[in-house]
Amino acid sequence: MKKSFFNFSILTLLFFLVISCSNKEKSGECSTFLECLDGTYWTTNDNQSIWTFNDKENGEYLEVYISGDNCYTYENNFIVNAQFKYQTKINLSEDFGGSNWIYSIVNDSVIEKSKSTGGNTSYFYKTDKSYLDELLEFDECNY
Repeated sequence: MKKSFFNFSILTLLFFLVISCSNKEKSGECSTFLECLDGTYWTTNDNQSIWTFNDKENGEYLEVYISGDNCYTYENNFIVNAQFKYQTKINLSEDFGGSNWIYSIVNDSVIEKSKSTGGNTSYFYKTDKSYLDELLEFDECNY
């Protein structure tokens, strides 16, 4: 009888530990596009620019560093007059240059950017901050 009570107690304890751990993992997940990509770095296939997303829906949610001739140009959503529209966990929508653009998380290392009307699709690939650090060693471009 003592052995079965002991086994029941151990199983109950294990059950609560498993439930507790699984709830912690779920609560650590992100719920919006900007939250999921906050502080990550992305580059185009030709490494001509570095894009970083920030969890600031009403602030600088997107910053871009464009490589020049031994210099760089900095842009953000305010500078280029892009307007945040909405976001889900895997998509972000903004108006820019008279068009609506959709950013979509393809997987952990790829983002797709496309015009909502079709065409003009480009891809961004996850990178580390070291590429940006190297670019920032140059001065800002004067053109």
